[in-house]
Amino acid sequence: MKIRIGTRKSKLALAQTKLVQKKIQEIMPDAQVEIIPILTQGDKDHSTALYNMPSTGVFVKDIEKALLNHSIDIAVHSLKDVSSVIDERLMILDPILFEDKRDCLISKDHKTLDTLRKNAILATSSLRRIACIHHVRPDIQFVNIRGNIETRIQKFEDSNIDGIILAAAGLKRLGLDPLIDEYLDPKIFIPACGQGTIALEIRKEDHSRFKCLSFSSNASIEAKVEREFLKLCQAGCHYPVGCYAKFEKEHLIVYACLGKTSDDCKFIHATFKREEHAIAAKELHRKIKEEAI
Repeated sequence: MKIRIGTRKSKLALAQTKLVQKKIQEIMPDAQVEIIPILTQGDKDHSTALYNMPSTGVFVKDIEKALLNHSIDIAVHSLKDVSSVIDERLMILDPILFEDKRDCLISKDHKTLDTLRKNAILATSSLRRIACIHHVRPDIQFVNIRGNIETRIQKFEDSNIDGIILAAAGLKRLGLDPLIDEYLDPKIFIPACGQGTIALEIRKEDHSRFKCLSFSSNASIEAKVEREFLKLCQAGCHYPVGCYAKFEKEHLIVYACLGKTSDDCKFIHATFKREEHAIAAKELHRKIKEEAI
């Protein structure tokens, strides 16, 4: 069986897709897996901040088009890039590949967020990250840096910026985690919904063909809760929204943030029994909306 998997052209996307390729060949040893790189709208525009782009899914839609026109069989995404509402002809399989959910700081002179100078400048194009950092360090200033991970790090190093905030998962998958000066506590600095998780998207008509690539686990349930919260919020990169779900023994601990701007973002958390995971996102969303009134 030949399987064509489509992905972005970035070094990180290709590294993630090679992990998917290896996993598919472990589960389906007779499969011949071909990787097909696709240039997305988000990759073409290296200057506009994500929250200023005219639509969501800028890293995903071109790959989904290839899936719908049968140019590829499986689309590989970072789950955090996937809109909470997708084309009714498509579906996301239960995730099976995960990494560190946390955001992290790379700084000049190996500073941490606490030890950065007053009015320090950090690079990020995420309203969620701005809101979370301002929650504890309102003096911090922000600038937008776009591009792939290597480009952003190089721009940071060549500038007078004090630090840059990135997802730990991407750095780890590229072997760049030695650059990390601080992992940010995900219970305070809420990650994007589904951060660190690789998503496999397929056509619904092919579910029977690829259902072997999907199975439930604690990590996949956590990702589902985070995604459901995002869907209930009806928000994307234009809003500061994040959710971090984690099983701890027999309980599911969930932290979330939501706002219209980085200045009015609300933070909340709740604890659920393991068997209550199906209602966790709905209850958390209700609670955060009540807090906003």
